[in-house]
Amino acid sequence: MKKTIWVLLILLPLSWWAQPALGGWIMKSETVRPGMAPFTSTSYYEEGRLATVTPYGTTIIDAQKRIIIQTTPWNKVYAKATVEEMAQKVKEVENRMKAMLAKMPPEQQAKVKEKLGIGKPRPKITVKRVGEGTILDHPCDIYEIYQGKDKAMKLWIAKDAQAFSPENTKKFEETVKKAFPSIQEDLGGFRLENTPEFKEVTRRGLVLKIIDYRNGSIVRTVDLKKASVPLDRFSPPPGYKEVSWEELRLQKPLPQPSIQ
Repeated sequence: MKKTIWVLLILLPLSWWAQPALGGWIMKSETVRPGMAPFTSTSYYEEGRLATVTPYGTTIIDAQKRIIIQTTPWNKVYAKATVEEMAQKVKEVENRMKAMLAKMPPEQQAKVKEKLGIGKPRPKITVKRVGEGTILDHPCDIYEIYQGKDKAMKLWIAKDAQAFSPENTKKFEETVKKAFPSIQEDLGGFRLENTPEFKEVTRRGLVLKIIDYRNGSIVRTVDLKKASVPLDRFSPPPGYKEVSWEELRLQKPLPQPSIQ
């Protein structure tokens, strides 16, 4: 369960950066990170629904039905939870982390807390508009985000592709917030993607490119189409079997590609 939930937590920030515009969108992105082979993902957006498909599985967030679905392709299985059920699972992970930390020797505990950012003061977040650009014929505003004096990210945000309707934006944000309470914040940690400054700038439109200076990764949109997305995109593929989240966690993943 712990591993599966953390996969979801990792996918969510990337999915929210690529926010949907009105009318439904299909977005293909490429992620490049040092030491790893590039991989592509496809995100589908329609009326408060999001499905992000990667080589390692699919994450579905349906704010209309208030459900979360995670699939794994190797054994064709999926798990499903309501918002309340997912929040409880995340809380269980948090409690286990707290218990694990409490049992560690002080020196080891300090190292883990440092790695997770627990106990560090919240840095000042500064957002600067630094120019304009064009990606896939979409005019963009370019922003840089700083954590204290350190440049953390650079974002290309489309001017001509807006986010959800106000009603669906509110519904989607509430669904994510309730389903995935922030473990880092509850433990006293810090996450840039959870800050009001980050959320405010990424609401301005589709984020078509991201440079993350913290880990050297680059996410860029390679194809973008406005379309009405069929609702079956927000359900498990035909032939997939429903299992518990515990069983999903035990599924053997495909080997992660790497560059030697």
